[in-house]
Amino acid sequence: MKAHQLLSSPDTWCQESPAEDEYGNKVPALHPGAVKWCALAAIQKVYSPLQWEEAMDRLLRALSVSEKGICQLSKSDKACCLMEWNDDQNSSFREIREILLEADV
Repeated sequence: MKAHQLLSSPDTWCQESPAEDEYGNKVPALHPGAVKWCALAAIQKVYSPLQWEEAMDRLLRALSVSEKGICQLSKSDKACCLMEWNDDQNSSFREIREILLEADV
């Protein structure tokens, strides 16, 4: 499974939280009751921790971040960039999913 498959509809995506349970409570990405995820949490949910940075790099490339820029970011910086992108009020589910598909994440 890939992150874009987990985020298959607006009903499985969230903002302002890594994940949400069925009641709309904010929960960690790997919480067993999670039913919605942000883009970063979707990566964390479907990939092993050893694959997270590679998946984040592919997503950043799809967002037109340069290779030089990616190399200058720590793993934590990359995660923060993706959280900010996901949580931006101008970001829509459609845009998030299109970029995930383009990155093949």
